[in-house]
Amino acid sequence: MRINRILIVIALTISLASVMAVAACADSFDVSLNTSSLSGTQILVFGFTDGDGVADNSATITNFNFGGGAAQGSPTYFGTDTSGSLSSSVFLDDVDFSSLFYQSFTVGSSLSFLLNVTDNFAGGTPDAFAMSLCAADFSQCYSDDFNSGADLVLNIPGTALTPSSFILNPASLQNLPAPVVTAASSSVPEPSAALLLCAGLAFFALLFRANK
Repeated sequence: MRINRILIVIALTISLASVMAVAACADSFDVSLNTSSLSGTQILVFGFTDGDGVADNSATITNFNFGGGAAQGSPTYFGTDTSGSLSSSVFLDDVDFSSLFYQSFTVGSSLSFLLNVTDNFAGGTPDAFAMSLCAADFSQCYSDDFNSGADLVLNIPGTALTPSSFILNPASLQNLPAPVVTAASSSVPEPSAALLLCAGLAFFALLFRANK
């Protein structure tokens, strides 16, 4: 009987770990762009669109490096949960249909940051993350994709995301190459999932002790 209880606890623990890792998964990418062809003040824009109609994804952008440039002024937000700054980190999610962040910066030789994005999908149209570089007066955004004006687009269809998942656009008129995206790390459970996993493990440990 005691052996059966042990086996049950082990099985439930493994099942919980698997569920937590799959239910909330995040992928991390290093993004860089050669901005040496630009000068002065520009605007960096991040957007997040809710395609599947469910609030199930978010993006966190950190580790900003402007290659000798720097963030300027105060950011502008659209979206309930949009927050942060180019001086620290930026957060967007899909609680609203569209979330938008933008802030001015002085251009250096390059632009780079770390993107951490979840990859959940409820069906239908996938959510999407996008980045654009725009003129200081918003008269234009630099991209060969004139419809979106985006330098980088990431659709989130619920499958594992890789650097090849990104749509990367150069800006020929500004001599801007397309951004470069590389995988920063393997998929890891989100903090919320990790906390639930720990709580579940603690519960099963107490259950096991109570039945000894």
